[in-house]
Amino acid sequence: MLLKIIGLGSRNYFADSFNLFDSIVVMISLIDYAIALLVSEDDIGSLGDALNAFRALRMLRVIKLARSWTALQEILKGTMRSLGQI
Repeated sequence: MLLKIIGLGSRNYFADSFNLFDSIVVMISLIDYAIALLVSEDDIGSLGDALNAFRALRMLRVIKLARSWTALQEILKGTMRSLGQI
């Protein structure tokens, strides 16, 4: 993220909605990592559910990748067809 901001400049970086989404995911990941370092798993309690939801957001980055990678699009379509048959 930082390299891309340096390369594009902050104005151009944040003009793209996918870059904005990526930066939010990166920030959530850093917060998740910091909490994991500071709080033990036994003491996390209900915060653990929220952290799991944040971790699931990272999977949405695949959607961005699928838009530009046609082979991945075909794999995802095949997976969806298979799940429908199951």
